[in-house]
Amino acid sequence: MRSVAARVWLVALLALPMLVAQWGLPVPRLDADAVEYFSHVRSLYFDHDLDFANEFTHFGILTRGDKRQPTVTGHRRTIFSVGPALLWMPFYAVGDLVARAEGRVEDGYSPAHIRSVTLGSLAYGVAGLLLVASLLLSVVPPAIAALTVLALGYGTFLYWYMVHEAAMSHALSFFMAAVVLRVWWPSRTRLSLGRALALGLCIGLAATVRWQNGVLLLLPAASCLRSLRHELGSTLRAGAATIAAFVVGASPQMLAWKAIFGAYLLADPPHGRDFLRLDHPYLLQTFFSSRHGLLYWTPLLWAGFLGYVLLLRRDRFVALATGVPLALMSYVNVCSGDWWAGGSFSNRRFDSVLPFLALGMAMVFEWLARHVARRPLVPLGAAALALTLWNGLFMEQYRRNLIPRDDTVSFAGVAENNATLLSGFVGTPVAWPANIVFSLQHRAPITKYDLAVGQYLFYRQNNLGGVIDLGNERGDPGLLLEGWARPIACGGDARCRTIEGAARLLVPLDVPEDLVATVRARGPGSLAFQVNGRDLVSWPLEEDAFVERRVSLPREGLVRELNELRLTATPGPVVIDRIAFERVGQRGRR
Repeated sequence: MRSVAARVWLVALLALPMLVAQWGLPVPRLDADAVEYFSHVRSLYFDHDLDFANEFTHFGILTRGDKRQPTVTGHRRTIFSVGPALLWMPFYAVGDLVARAEGRVEDGYSPAHIRSVTLGSLAYGVAGLLLVASLLLSVVPPAIAALTVLALGYGTFLYWYMVHEAAMSHALSFFMAAVVLRVWWPSRTRLSLGRALALGLCIGLAATVRWQNGVLLLLPAASCLRSLRHELGSTLRAGAATIAAFVVGASPQMLAWKAIFGAYLLADPPHGRDFLRLDHPYLLQTFFSSRHGLLYWTPLLWAGFLGYVLLLRRDRFVALATGVPLALMSYVNVCSGDWWAGGSFSNRRFDSVLPFLALGMAMVFEWLARHVARRPLVPLGAAALALTLWNGLFMEQYRRNLIPRDDTVSFAGVAENNATLLSGFVGTPVAWPANIVFSLQHRAPITKYDLAVGQYLFYRQNNLGGVIDLGNERGDPGLLLEGWARPIACGGDARCRTIEGAARLLVPLDVPEDLVATVRARGPGSLAFQVNGRDLVSWPLEEDAFVERRVSLPREGLVRELNELRLTATPGPVVIDRIAFERVGQRGRR
């Protein structure tokens, strides 16, 4: 890849397929986060301010609860950063010229304006990948470097945010993190004054794209700590220069906050004080939940994390200097209020750690290439093992009559059955080890993990609204454990479930809080109610009519995340329509 031809090929392999894919899509309809990022660039370009009232009116969100009331400066509130607008501005200006030439200015909202922003994200994403490639050339052979950046571009969520949702900040954040790492790399053991200024300025600008990128200051900090004992004066000057340049680089965001909120620095994140809870990590959920867990959706990144073991053996300083910000940014992400990152593809908030994970991926790829060259039977054995596993699962399908014994069958059907059988035996492999921990902790089938973890009764968006509707055909199956029959009709359009003996379900909470549970049921005898192994109440029921029974659940008897509720019917059977939970107060909420 050091030759010109190799570099051209790499650029072509990265840029052309993505460009064709993005251009082949319709001009995106902006919604959610993209609306507010686009509003920044449109307002700065046309109105020369950060008053988004007209942009929010155009997009139909001005009357939304968080936008209706102006801030102290008379502006409209936004929780999004100004950095993407600054990086998009040259592209947006070109888009404006194209729109004017086509006679379709449309006040900055035309397809040409929107397309210019998405092409800008694509260009920055490709540039970031090339920067990572140039860095990796000093660490691994050229072929491994090229393979790593191709895998990073096409095998992670980065592709989605360069092509499909390119009007977001994530390709830009990746680019800025790659710039910072590339600027730091040549002088990682000793920062010159000029390099310190450049590095501080880049980190400041990176922080205006995504605020968590301020953690990248740990890179120059590591360099300064390494040289502090030997060159005290020059090290202190370099450190001071880095901080001063960082403030300059971050000043656009501080000026934006001043214009919108009336203060250069905010006491709490714009999302709210409750959004970032550093004492409340969602570690296993963020990485392994089917609700956008990073390693569940993007298992290739396992190589990025595991590769740091190899990097530590090769270069302890680089491994620690890059591993600490990698770990800290990851921790910030697992402490975010909506750890699943909203409507994310995979977990998009890990955008700025991708250049660091590329180092680990390159280490793993190099290790694999070296060991395969020495032991060529290993990949053949792995392939044979995979095909043997496929054959074994296929036979199990045949044994269980999951496929016809004397007829045709579709590949999709066979593959689906094999996946179902495999997950039934060992769980979803991309959720290891979290689903194993879940299964042991709750004495539940390992397959329940995928649908249970990530649901909440009340917490943030897309919660259950406090109601577990047992009659639903989907029936929140991840929350129902043993003892529940299939849904049955129980009057009109209602559908219920029957229990004979005991049945368990999981009750997901963000934090323990005082609740009242209401169970709507009918049947002979009584129904006992137990939470987390503690007997609370036993109710008499009516055999011919549904009755509602209520019980208080004090927070002291509940736990964070998944609580176990056990219902016991005596003598049974008991038909249950639904279980609803209400909050008594705000105690226990953060």
